[in-house]
Amino acid sequence: MRRWFVGLGLASLLSASALAAAPVVAIPTARATRVERIPLEQLPATVKLPLEGTSVVVTALGGIALDVLVREGDTVKRRQPLARLQSREAMTLGADLSAAQGAYRVAAAQAARDAQLLKEGIVPLARAQASDAARDAAAARVRELQAARAWAPSVQGAGMGVYELRAPMDGRVIERAVQPGGTYDALAKAFVLVAGQRVMLELRVPASLASQVRRGQEVRTAEGATAKVSETAGTLDAASQTVLVRAEGEAGSLLPGMQTSATLWLPAPPDAVSVPDGALRGEGDVLQAFVHTATGFRAVDVTVLARDGDSRRIVRGALKQGDEVATGMLDTLQTRTTAEGQ
Repeated sequence: MRRWFVGLGLASLLSASALAAAPVVAIPTARATRVERIPLEQLPATVKLPLEGTSVVVTALGGIALDVLVREGDTVKRRQPLARLQSREAMTLGADLSAAQGAYRVAAAQAARDAQLLKEGIVPLARAQASDAARDAAAARVRELQAARAWAPSVQGAGMGVYELRAPMDGRVIERAVQPGGTYDALAKAFVLVAGQRVMLELRVPASLASQVRRGQEVRTAEGATAKVSETAGTLDAASQTVLVRAEGEAGSLLPGMQTSATLWLPAPPDAVSVPDGALRGEGDVLQAFVHTATGFRAVDVTVLARDGDSRRIVRGALKQGDEVATGMLDTLQTRTTAEGQ
């Protein structure tokens, strides 16, 4: 019996020694860091032509397309021929211009003669004024036809009534609306040119966040193209409860008409901080974090605002920049804080 008690005492002593020697597992922690902006992700976006640097070339006169000289994707120089059209109006344009110039010379001579007769008191002032008006109208007609000729320059040796469409600037052809043999009215769209490699994105932003959008904020598409907010609409789309926001930037692999998704960075609230994913416990948008204090760890509720990269989240609540939060053993801390609360 005595040996049994001795053995029992020795076993208890060994067990206590083992517990005393067991290492205390340290709870890993990380600092909550301040964030300046919050990503608004997965916004539907449509790629459009930019406002600046886009030029539409239209047919100056109605007619039939004889030759199309460039293709979509071609780079062109200013005044480079894009297409040739034959027009009935172009056939008579030269004759109309010659007739208008002749009429102007007659009207100018008559106005000068009546001005001299007015000085001599032979004709009344009204006649001189009428002659001046006729001269000015004839001059306006000449300028109109000269502008039409410059807008629809004739092609030497190409036949009667053949004129060229020319590029108004250096750029890239991104749309061709004419084809050989096609008949087109005056002012019909023929080509669209873009200077440089830029596009415009049209985003749909939830109405609740529209007041935070400002010009110059960064936008990044799913393809990696970046842009800056250039326009913020003030009209709400009743069906989707969104507001239209436009941003312009480098095209990259984006083409006008594409549908994609984009991230818009908005200013962060003053109390927003970033913490590792491992520092949060629970489900939904309201989670728990454990803040290290002088006496241990204290559980606090936080609201998730957005993701911050692949391994962190942006939250707000009873956390501030520099707070040390647990990033492991959260279940143990939950059990401990629950027991302490009881």
